[in-house]
Parts: sequence; structure tokens; C-alpha cells
Amino acid sequence: MNDGHKAAVWYRATNKSYDLVLVYTEDSTGSKGRLHHIAFAVESMSDIVRAANFFIDHDVYIEFAPSKHAINQTYFVYVYEPGGNRIEVCSGGYLILAPDWKPITWTEEERKRGQAWGNKTVETFHTYGTPIIAELDKAGKK
Repeated sequence: MNDGHKAAVWYRATNKSYDLVLVYTEDSTGSKGRLHHIAFAVESMSDIVRAANFFIDHDVYIEFAPSKHAINQTYFVYVYEPGGNRIEVCSGGYLILAPDWKPITWTEEERKRGQAWGNKTVETFHTYGTPIIAELDKAGKK
């Protein structure tokens, strides 16, 4: 962020740009260290659409319908799995193949770009995490 603190950290265990996202400092609830989401890569955007249809067919709550992140060009769909954790199914973006890859630090201005194609980020993306804060509902309101 412009004041020097990190708002979140994207970790990777594979060669994709991220697998796990943690809110690194205080989130909008004032809490620290909550899980933001776990990401699973699929081959293509058509697999994301297939996953979204599967989620609908099985009553899995879709938080953010298929779209595209502006910052790393990843296609995605976000859902809450039955235990309440946010899961991202994603494709595209960039793969990390260099063994000496240096971390990327996005600026606050880059992060504010949000989603591609003019889609607005859903409000719960900035308020929801696990463990769930009891006084907040899924809309992120007290």
C-alpha cells in the first residue's frame, strides 16, 4: 500500500502465480491472519465455466461469477466451500518457471484496477474470510 504496509500476501507452492492468499495485516473487520482464499488452477476458461455450472448444480454458493483479474490476467470464479472457506478456481495469468523468480509487489494503484472488463469486485471480497467473524454476515455488514 502507499503507506508501506502489505495488505495481503499471495503464496505459491506450484508454478502458477499464487495458490494461497492470506490477509497479511488487518482486514476490513480489524482482524488479523484470516484466510482470504485458496486457489486451484484448471486448464482453461471453459473449465472455469464448467466448474461454475457444477457449483450451481450442487448448491455451492458462488460469491463472484466467472470474470478476469486485471492485475495478473487470471480468469476466475470464487465460491465458498461447505466449510465456509473461499475457493478460487482459476486459469491463465502467468506461470513462474524461473528458479530465481523475485516476488512481485503490486502498487496500491495497480491493485485498485480490480477486475478486467469493467466488472466491480464484490463487496464481500474485502470483508469475508475465515475464521468467520461472528458479528459479520456474508454481506460483510454488522
